Amino acid sequence: MTRCLVMLLVAALATGCGRDRSTGRETSAVVVDSTLFGDDRARQGDTARTSPDVALLERLVDEYEGLDVVMDALAGPASGSRVQGKAWKAGRHEDAAKGRLLDLLQVEFGERYHPRTPDGAAGTSDSIAALPREAGTWALNALVLDHHRRVAATISAELSTLRSPRVREALAELHESLQEEIRKLGAAPRVPLRPA
Repeated sequence: MTRCLVMLLVAALATGCGRDRSTGRETSAVVVDSTLFGDDRARQGDTARTSPDVALLERLVDEYEGLDVVMDALAGPASGSRVQGKAWKAGRHEDAAKGRLLDLLQVEFGERYHPRTPDGAAGTSDSIAALPREAGTWALNALVLDHHRRVAATISAELSTLRSPRVREALAELHESLQEEIRKLGAAPRVPLRPA
């Protein structure tokens, strides 16, 4: 009897039942669960063996991680940044987008992905933190605008190669959201950099 219960428990856990955080819907697909580290994947050159959907989602998560690290550094209490509040607010927004991409990787492909360590994030956050408030705000907006343009261009270039309708739909929605943010940020008044 105990052996039968253990087998049923193992079978129930293997079905991957749960709630998809990105949509709030129940899931019940059988999914193999694996943990992958972006730094390892980059070192091994593994991306060529993954599906286009997984490779694109991983690249997008890595893009968001780079921005996230800068925002977290600027928003931290020890940063001394004059754009601390703005960085915190923007970081929360970007965390949500990255979370949706990570959820999609896990729900669709059974992959728990840990993003690559971003290059140059410390230098970027230090540079912005050292600026006066107006110039720091401008630099932060420019950083986010550049990020959004890169991500939107990547999605646009690769959307037609994706196999999963759910991934295509989610990335089309993200692309639309990014385009709206690009319009807002692009319309913001430009503040020239002044010496401190």
